[in-house]
Amino acid sequence: MSGEFRQKGVLITGGGSGIGRATAVLFGREQANVGVVDCDAARAAESAALVEQAGGRAMAISADVSSSSDVRRAVETMIQEFGRIDVLFSNAAIQINGSLENTTEKDWDRMMEVNLTGAFLCCREVIPAMRRQRRGCIVISSSGHAFQSYPGYSAYAATKGGLLAFMRAAALDYAADGIRVNCVIPGATDTPLLRYHFQRCPEDEQRLLATIPLGRLATPEDIARAVRMLASDDASYITGTWLVVDGGLLARG
Repeated sequence: MSGEFRQKGVLITGGGSGIGRATAVLFGREQANVGVVDCDAARAAESAALVEQAGGRAMAISADVSSSSDVRRAVETMIQEFGRIDVLFSNAAIQINGSLENTTEKDWDRMMEVNLTGAFLCCREVIPAMRRQRRGCIVISSSGHAFQSYPGYSAYAATKGGLLAFMRAAALDYAADGIRVNCVIPGATDTPLLRYHFQRCPEDEQRLLATIPLGRLATPEDIARAVRMLASDDASYITGTWLVVDGGLLARG
């Protein structure tokens, strides 16, 4: 590790498991100060402990990203503890599957609140701190569903497509302030959520693997390394775009 993020402030939502946890640990190895945000306090605490074992400093913050007061408190807590926020990884999301006609308004609203409004609230709250610093990086986790989807994902795909449009406009809003905004596009990633789906539908695992040119699922660490790259000085001229990390899945068309 380069140590580029030593003592930098990194705020990660959805940090209690999967991609968020792997990203938190990766920045911990860089000796960053990591705020692990999750709606599950116990999982956030587990991730924070792993960050510290990896060599970083960490604090666990229990928050629902769809709540403006929770997000404001999370950002204020992070700044009080570590003094700054250099990187936001807006990663928290939920997925509720169902065809359009079987999707309830409650499910639609909840996915919009967490996946889309959550990203908006997190970005809105960190921008003032980043503007004071005259630099900052925001990475938002979208999905391949923003480009091509499957039956039963209409609401989820809408949120992930919306994040791309939001990211592009936000990047234009704050480029002059030295703040970069990009999306990472994870492919099928070996997370507890995906493993739970495979337990219920074991035939889907081989069917999915057969569509991935590299022949394997992404690991959470694969996505974490992409987030780190987008947050690094190596990406200092990259804003308003996305990085696909999917083993070639979207390239198949």
